[in-house]
Amino acid sequence: MTAKEIGTTELHRQAYEIAWREFSALCNLMTPDEKRAGPNRLRCYIEIMVDTGERDPSKIAKACIGMLREYEQISRSKARLINDSFTQL
Repeated sequence: MTAKEIGTTELHRQAYEIAWREFSALCNLMTPDEKRAGPNRLRCYIEIMVDTGERDPSKIAKACIGMLREYEQISRSKARLINDSFTQL
């Protein structure tokens, strides 16, 4: 493993640790599907942030939690629109 890979592995770990604390605090506001998919989605978002060059674990964690919440809100809005369109039929 190269020095850069070791550095990014540690960066992933630190960012996930920070994000996990925030995610855990939000769990009571989430649906079961959101709780189940959240950890994997966080890992994916962290990977994206690290790959784009961000190196501050706190910034990465904060951005990833924001992306996770945004995704949840969009998903809920889509579900409501679908539900509303079926009830109007």
